[in-house]
Amino acid sequence: MKSIETRSKRIIVAKVEPDEDLINSVIKLVKKYDIKSGFIKCIGALKKFTIGFYDISSKNYKMKTFDEYVELISCIGNISYKNKEPIVHLHVTLGRNDYSVIGGHLSIPSIISITGEVQIVEIDQKLSRADDPRFDLSLLNI
Repeated sequence: MKSIETRSKRIIVAKVEPDEDLINSVIKLVKKYDIKSGFIKCIGALKKFTIGFYDISSKNYKMKTFDEYVELISCIGNISYKNKEPIVHLHVTLGRNDYSVIGGHLSIPSIISITGEVQIVEIDQKLSRADDPRFDLSLLNI
């Protein structure tokens, strides 16, 4: 295990509007507020979204895009950097109209239907990502 100690610096609260992409909106917030790194929580509703599951045997994400209205029950993740660009890593739990849930790694598109309520807790250190050849993924570099 590797770890660091950090402190929260500030909290950014935002509302993502209908037809805006959640991930792209978070990236815009990161750039607008010059966020070092941090942790994200979101709730709201989506109407088009892509979620994925990482298949460790093939070392690839199995991605699927859905065109359906869902509740964004929980969305958590972090902000880090690779090659000086922000990386927004989010996982979601989504509620369907039959009260079943689906979830996974959130990708683009992630289109808001009604609202996206976003909280970003910035920390005082910059987190970075590095390629890990064991998984062909860019993972936190601590």
